Amino acid sequence: MEFDWLRALVTVAFGALAGGITNRIAVWMIFHPYRPPKILGRPVRWLQGAVPKNQKRLADSVGGVVGGALLTPEDITSELRQLESAFRERLRELAVELSEEEQPALADLLPEAALVEVRELLTRILGQGREFLAATLDSPDFGDESGRLLESIRESLSDESLAQTLEPERVAAIRETMDGWLARLVDSSAFEATVRRHLDEAARQLLQPHRTFEQLIPAGLVAALEHAIKDYLPVAIERLGRLLDDPDARRRIEHVLGELFDRFMQDLRFHQRVVARLIVTEETVTHALDALREEGADRLGGVLREPEVQTAIARHVNDGVVEFLRHPPSEVIGGAGDPQVESALDALAEWLVKAARDPGSRAFLLDRLEGLLERFGERSWADVLRAVPADRVAASLAAGFRSDAGRVLFDSIAEPMADRLLRTPIGRLGRFLREDAAVRLADTLAAPSWDWIVHRVPEVAERIRIAERISTKIENFSIERIEHLVRDISQREFDLIVRLGYLLGAGIGTGLVILDSLPVLEFIRGLLG
Repeated sequence: MEFDWLRALVTVAFGALAGGITNRIAVWMIFHPYRPPKILGRPVRWLQGAVPKNQKRLADSVGGVVGGALLTPEDITSELRQLESAFRERLRELAVELSEEEQPALADLLPEAALVEVRELLTRILGQGREFLAATLDSPDFGDESGRLLESIRESLSDESLAQTLEPERVAAIRETMDGWLARLVDSSAFEATVRRHLDEAARQLLQPHRTFEQLIPAGLVAALEHAIKDYLPVAIERLGRLLDDPDARRRIEHVLGELFDRFMQDLRFHQRVVARLIVTEETVTHALDALREEGADRLGGVLREPEVQTAIARHVNDGVVEFLRHPPSEVIGGAGDPQVESALDALAEWLVKAARDPGSRAFLLDRLEGLLERFGERSWADVLRAVPADRVAASLAAGFRSDAGRVLFDSIAEPMADRLLRTPIGRLGRFLREDAAVRLADTLAAPSWDWIVHRVPEVAERIRIAERISTKIENFSIERIEHLVRDISQREFDLIVRLGYLLGAGIGTGLVILDSLPVLEFIRGLLG
């Protein structure tokens, strides 16, 4: 039997193609299709590429392996411990660098937003310091200690004269300083608010519904008011008489008297009306008013000065004043918060603040202060300190710190002090420290700082949830990029797989040709046939 070479070559060729094409399709289907293909409008998910189809499982698997086995908190701690010596060395270098360099002011180091927060923080700290200082001064232990300290100061300054301290230049400097302080104090909005707050409190106390004028006005002032009203009555009568000199007022009174006379005439009989008309004419009314103007006021004033009338007037004036004083001011003026009361308080507060801000007011106070200092110059320090009660020094200072004036004064000082602290250059920190203090400080801080890092970083890593983050990242990663990454790394292996497919297919085809040419194959065919 002649050997069929063409059939053998075709068998080997088709075997090679079958192996190579199958492997190439298998490599392609690792990533493709990216999305399930649709047949008759319905997606066929089993035809989707292996990686896109199992991307979530792949992400969970990789995240679990990396986060649970490859990057554990113990691994992080182990890696960190190898950096301890480098950390200590770097900390020493940083400490020396900070201590030797010229440091600018905090205002130059911090951004504007942080600077505002730091300024407010410093102001609050200073305010808390004022409260702490007041509480310390008010404590019994400090009171006893301050008394003993004051007594020792008195003994040491018994021979010291104030004249040696209060020189003219120093007095002038004190006056200038106090002038500036008073100007800042009265010009501040806090001073204006304090004045208004005191006025509001005074109005609230005075205008309570249950409080009457009698409770508020001193008894001596009530007597003076009664006496003034009694003495003013003759003057009022005289002024009333002068009222008839005014032409408009005189015509009005004549008109009123005419109306009264007409009403009176209507009640009379006919003959009485005739007689009355003959007697009471317009000329009669004019003469009566002239007599009242010229003599009536004087005669009525004389009557008011008679003892019996004076007694009656005093009694009625007293009754009227007492009746008035029994009314609460809120019925006459209004209650706290009423518009008219608020308007009056605004005007009074404005007047008081304006008077306090007047340079003449400050000059008056400063003149009194300067005169007081001159009189003090004739005494010794011990004489001045004897006027200070030793057992009340601390309590007085504490009360001063807690008072509204002390709070206003402290607030006016606290903000400039905070600004000055922030604007003052820090300079070289090393000048405040001993030699090698920066290195010793770094060594002291190194151990606790490193322990904190070693213990905190693994905790932070656990809170980060590395496995979940890696899984989420891979799940949301683009399949195209995954394919490019894998092909960049394994393209040679993929090509080798395809070539092996061709080679293996050709080998299988060759084996089939050999089997087909052997007698054994004919024998098997005979058995099967």
